[in-house]
This record gives sequence, C-alpha cells and structure tokens, in this order.
Amino acid sequence: MSSLTIYLAMLMLGSNFSSSTVAQDPTKQQVAKVEQPLTQPKQDQAAQPLQQPVPKPPVLQFAPKPAEMSTSKSQTVVTESMTDDEKRFVDLINYERRRIGLKPLRIDPLLVEVSRGHSKEMADKDYFDHISPTPGLRTALDRYFAAVKRRPSWALVGENLFYCSIIDINRGHTCLMESVTHRDNILNPRFERVGVGIYTNENGEFWVTQMFLAATD
Repeated sequence: MSSLTIYLAMLMLGSNFSSSTVAQDPTKQQVAKVEQPLTQPKQDQAAQPLQQPVPKPPVLQFAPKPAEMSTSKSQTVVTESMTDDEKRFVDLINYERRRIGLKPLRIDPLLVEVSRGHSKEMADKDYFDHISPTPGLRTALDRYFAAVKRRPSWALVGENLFYCSIIDINRGHTCLMESVTHRDNILNPRFERVGVGIYTNENGEFWVTQMFLAATD
C-alpha cells in the first residue's frame, strides 16, 4: 500500500427485500423477494479499488455537542461493546439527522456484528466492494439475513463503505456526506437502525462498513 493517504468510498443504496409491490403497508406483505439494488458498483472500481489516490477532503469543521450524542439508556449496553471510533461514526450520523429534523438511528448490535465481519473480510481477502466473494454472503442483504435469527417480512438495507490508509473518522464522515448517494443513506428518513463496524490492520489501514436498516417483523 502506498504511503500516500488515500481513501475510497462506495455505496449500494437500498437493497430491498419486499413483495413485488411497493411496500406502502409492510404489514400486508406475505410473499417476499429480493429486488435489484438501485446502484451497482462499477466493474473497474471493484477490480482496482485502492490504487488511485483521491484528493484529501476538507477536515470536518463541526462536532456534535454532548447533548446531541446518543444518550438513551436503552443504548448503553449496546454501545459498551462498540469501539470509540464506531460510536463516533454513529454520533456523527445522528448529528446530521437531528440537524435536519430526522429521528436519530438506534444502534443495532446485529448490524454492528455484520458490519465488522464485512470490514474484516475486505481486509483479509484484499477487496473493496459491497459484493463479497463468499457464497451466501454476497450482498449486504445476504449478510443481514445470514445473521438474523428470524427473517422479517420486509426489510430495507443500506450500506456505506469507507477505506483510508490512516484512521481518520472525521475524514470518513466528511467524504460520505459529500457523496450524494452515501449521504442519501445517512439521511434516509425510512431507516430506523444503524450499525458501524471497523477493522484496522497492523499498518493502521482503516476499513469501515456502515449498515442501515428498516424492517417489519
């Protein structure tokens, strides 16, 4: 890996698990299918994900105030298992949502676990993509369904990915917010839960997976 600090962020927006009709009323959905993702990674991006340096984005100029952090008592146990960097990403996501009047996302420990697994696999198998080479875990939706104990009748899953040659949470958040498709996941009013999973190797390289979820049991 070059000594240059580089980053790369990609998005699969809203892999949908729903009936063949638009889920206006999820409680009435009985037959479900996987729809095609709205955005597919380009093949050349998947083949050579980390070779082209990208100009450094501006440093994040704001930080959530303590009162704006995730302080719900119901979140205490969940957040204790998260790293400070993972929690920081969630705080920044919820800061952006509150800033425009959206409800903050609740941390889902299952999404944290799945996100960590994908970040580590990307590092271990030397790829950077939403599409995993592992059978049965190909998409974010596959990975969620493989981990959940009871499959919901309807689910909307979004995923943001970020890589940097150094650990830099502010840079990661800034890059994602400056990308329209990534920002759409962060500010999607339909999402209710979030999980962030980070993997850092011995060289300090930094893989981040953010998963977003809305589901009807």
